[in-house]
Amino acid sequence: MFGIPMAVARFNYRLARLPLQLIEDVGVTRLREGAAIRLAYERMLIYCDRAAAYVLHDGSAAMRARDLRAQTNPARIALVLEQRQAEQQEQDKDVAEVHLLRGHRAKFVHRHQAYLGESPPSP
Repeated sequence: MFGIPMAVARFNYRLARLPLQLIEDVGVTRLREGAAIRLAYERMLIYCDRAAAYVLHDGSAAMRARDLRAQTNPARIALVLEQRQAEQQEQDKDVAEVHLLRGHRAKFVHRHQAYLGESPPSP
């Protein structure tokens, strides 16, 4: 009952995907693997292929989605690790600034109390 309409729909999806594949083959592959625009485009292709696999029961679309996901995993993992490292460096920088400001404040309080002739507070 749904055999011929599904086959036509699968054919139409494959036909519609040709320009997307051409864009990937010609333009996107020239970008470095970790480039955000490349990862976003490849993620969009994965979502399209997964949707086609689910809706159209298209095994080749499911295989393309799985292969592209496996191909882009290392770049996505590397990007996440770079982001975490940058966040950690920012946190380390913030901690160092806090320690520096606390040191400056302690010196100021000590000098101010010496100026006023007060004894420094005991810790």
